[in-house]
Amino acid sequence: MSKPQSTAGQRRNVLAILEGRPCPVCEDGELEREEYKDNAAAVCDDCGTPQAQVWQPSE
Repeated sequence: MSKPQSTAGQRRNVLAILEGRPCPVCEDGELEREEYKDNAAAVCDDCGTPQAQVWQPSE
């Protein structure tokens, strides 16, 4: 049995949960939602390290 597919909104909830949290890579950064390599992502506003990406399904 296959698992049900998540909707784009559900996948983006991961980014909402991460937004505003401290960056685990650097001391001064905070995660914010932005684009990283054409994907929605949670990226540090100081060092630019992505912590999560949401890949868009190909059509």
